[in-house]
Amino acid sequence: MRKSPVVFNKEHHTYDLRGAILKGVTPIVRWMFPETYKDIPEDVLKKAADYGSLIHSKIEMADTVGIVDEECQPLMDYIRLKELHGLKTLANEYLVDDGFAIASSIDVVFQPEADGTIPLADIKTTSSIHVNNVTLQLSIYAMLFEMCNNLKAGRLFVLWLPKPQYGEAQFMELKRIDAYTCNKIVEAYLNGEDKEQFDYLWNGGNAPAPAEDTLPANLADVEEEIIAIEQKQKEMEERKNELRAGLLKLMEEHGVKKWQSERLVITRKAATTRISIDSAKLKKSYPDIYDECAKISEVKANIMIKVL
Repeated sequence: MRKSPVVFNKEHHTYDLRGAILKGVTPIVRWMFPETYKDIPEDVLKKAADYGSLIHSKIEMADTVGIVDEECQPLMDYIRLKELHGLKTLANEYLVDDGFAIASSIDVVFQPEADGTIPLADIKTTSSIHVNNVTLQLSIYAMLFEMCNNLKAGRLFVLWLPKPQYGEAQFMELKRIDAYTCNKIVEAYLNGEDKEQFDYLWNGGNAPAPAEDTLPANLADVEEEIIAIEQKQKEMEERKNELRAGLLKLMEEHGVKKWQSERLVITRKAATTRISIDSAKLKKSYPDIYDECAKISEVKANIMIKVL
């Protein structure tokens, strides 16, 4: 499997890609389901998060170096359920990204099954399972996993490892949301669009089907060239980001704010903050103001190309 160039900062829970901070998948799930934890006090959420992190670390220790805390019931449940379902761990906290906007770490990646697909799992230690939330989360993980690897994500599981008072541990298989829809959800989140357009996923409606028409022969002929250009462009963008990060570090170390040659001007800008408007929230809370301030612009016809 590919090793992601993303660096995860556990303390700040951020994903750094060569100096660029990528968004995680959790905020996308919270955007889609804002009501899930809205009435739970922050201190309760903090304690639950700390407990979940502890269980995750014990599971990772058991999977990677064989250190098993037999006093930890959630860990023992995890080991038992894996054996029951005939699954073996391939990686823990496996980083995935789309190369420019979002990244996350998959709790558990299992070894390939008989059909060659790779099962993925998310570990939950909450008092209850929010099936829709974790289904979306794992489906986006599966999309990112396939973008990072020449591999097919297989079955998706949530491993619920609650404290005894909340119920018995469960190993639940989830129905994946297709990559096309996940990509549209991510785009809508990043663009501040209305999430209600995806309500059909949770309300039993029918999804708008993506177009899958066969390309005319004269267009299909350029497939290899398009793929080559897309790959080269990605490599050049990655190299450009590496050079930018290196130059920024060098200029910071030497206190240089501006450098100029006959062909190039490099200006260092200090870190700052910016204010943006949550257009979806504004439209929902103050529709009159939104309508008054909305600006309609012409958008040219275009196509989206994705190299598989």
